[in-house]
Amino acid sequence: MGLIQQSLFEEKTFYGKSATHTGGKGEVFHDWYPYLEGFSSSFVSSVFEKYLSKAKKILDPFSGIGTTPIYLTIRGIKSFYCEVNPVLEHLVSTKSKVLKLDRAERVKLSGKLKIIKKNLLNLNSEKTDLNLDENYKYLFSKSVFFERLNYLRILKLKLNSKKINDKILKSIFDVAVYSSLLSGSLLKRAGDVRYKTKWDLKKKKIPNILKLVSEKLDLIINDLEKINKPKVTPKFLCRNSKNLINLNSEKLDGVITSPPYLNGTNYFRNTKLELWYMEKINKDISLRDFRNEAITAGINDVSASIKKEIINEVKSLYEKLKKNSYDKRIPKMVSDYFFDMKIVLEGLKKQVKKNGLICIDIGDSIYNKVHVQTDEVLIKISSNLNLKLIDNIILRDRLSHSKVKLTQRLLVFKNHG
Repeated sequence: MGLIQQSLFEEKTFYGKSATHTGGKGEVFHDWYPYLEGFSSSFVSSVFEKYLSKAKKILDPFSGIGTTPIYLTIRGIKSFYCEVNPVLEHLVSTKSKVLKLDRAERVKLSGKLKIIKKNLLNLNSEKTDLNLDENYKYLFSKSVFFERLNYLRILKLKLNSKKINDKILKSIFDVAVYSSLLSGSLLKRAGDVRYKTKWDLKKKKIPNILKLVSEKLDLIINDLEKINKPKVTPKFLCRNSKNLINLNSEKLDGVITSPPYLNGTNYFRNTKLELWYMEKINKDISLRDFRNEAITAGINDVSASIKKEIINEVKSLYEKLKKNSYDKRIPKMVSDYFFDMKIVLEGLKKQVKKNGLICIDIGDSIYNKVHVQTDEVLIKISSNLNLKLIDNIILRDRLSHSKVKLTQRLLVFKNHG
């Protein structure tokens, strides 16, 4: 089975940490990018073993950092994925390209990465990327997200990236840079991205971004040595999982996924530094453009100009929220979320063959003391689509910002055709 495969299969439980991103710390490919919304390879392994052990084709329509497709690929299972965030899609694509390399090619790649790492010390003499600088000023105006020296280093790193001709080498270098941006900035993740406090800055000095990139390259080089070339590679189906309904059916055996939680998290704004570095947002493309494409999951995703139907399964909840919410966007956010998720479920039903299983990790929410039981609404929607619930497992307890007990659940549906 090989060194890495053995380490991935050690934990055989759904519960607790394995159902979170931190539960995957130390797993191969997992730590390339700090993505708090994900789960671990151990969790995917548990779901696979319990429900889909005979499956040959599995989809993750919300792939995030690619835990599901990468794990399944290493297991030799044909996997498919969707990802609407271009930074995360780039990350999964990079991991997929690395998996295609044989051992000799990866040894060669490691050697090149070590040279790049060594040359980071010479970046002080580099010119800066003027286009990236101009985009920053346009996008963020006078907002200061970096100390001056780190900002200049990032502009130099970007210029250096553009000089790399080897596509895989360039992709990995970019991953190492954009995965280091938040740690090297004046911002932090605390739910959403926000400024570090004076106490945060006093407690821990902001590190040199070149040191962070160097450490990330070390981690990636180390991971390259742990894997054997799999017999299959992940297949990118489409960016937006709401478009699955428009594609020809892949006749999949199952789905393992975690859609965005309806918790107000602004998934795109949380990656604004990475999107800026990768030049995915600029004068022509804004964060709003991406938010309008994706599942409505946060308050800032709500657009008054985009009218979506209030589906039957959510009407009573919508009216309750309308009566109790301090912010009139909240009822629309909740209604739009389930409207979008219904489209996704319709697409999954089309893509998964009869009797195939759809395994969804999801959490509930609370707004102004109104409990939004996401699992119950999704069960109603799925039932009306002839997707029958066969399992509903509490993975762990969570707490809302107001300290109300919430849960994270695994819902498993069978496609009855």
